[in-house]
Amino acid sequence: MKVQFSHPSVMLALLGSLSGTLGTSILGGNYGTAPRPGAYLVLAGVWFGLVIGFAVWRWAEISLPMAAMTVVITWLGWETAVNVGVQIDQLWPLEFASAYKSYVTGLVAGAIGAAITWLGVAIPVPVLRRSCAAAAVTATGAVLGLLLIPATNVFDSSAILLLPWQAAVAAMIGFHLPHTHCRDVPI
Repeated sequence: MKVQFSHPSVMLALLGSLSGTLGTSILGGNYGTAPRPGAYLVLAGVWFGLVIGFAVWRWAEISLPMAAMTVVITWLGWETAVNVGVQIDQLWPLEFASAYKSYVTGLVAGAIGAAITWLGVAIPVPVLRRSCAAAAVTATGAVLGLLLIPATNVFDSSAILLLPWQAAVAAMIGFHLPHTHCRDVPI
């Protein structure tokens, strides 16, 4: 069986891994003070947005302005997920319930970030406007959002969360992109 390295899901998994690595190394500034809403880890969302914007430009053959819109929506999804995570983290008044705080925070924030990313891709790419694509991308983000627990509570490393989350969400988007049509870019 031959591995299809040219399939969007494989290429996006690799680019998502690169994005997660860059996001871990070069997070960017924070503009705001937690627990209030703000822009946190700005560049981590930008790197991922560039991967997703490239994906829709390359495989869905949309215009550069629409790809730029996808980058912005993906970054907004990232910031929304981080802010929702910070807010959920503050809502635990009962001590016994705080044991579940990281699980709920990771699950919800991961789902929100993935769902908004899917929305940013589905707006310009009609083939992604299917419920199975929305569900697959959102579920992938939610499940991998659970990596927030080891990333913050055990290893204190954002790489534990960013690298697999961005690689898997990007790959799931790539899985639903058309791979028979491909922008012919000269090398």
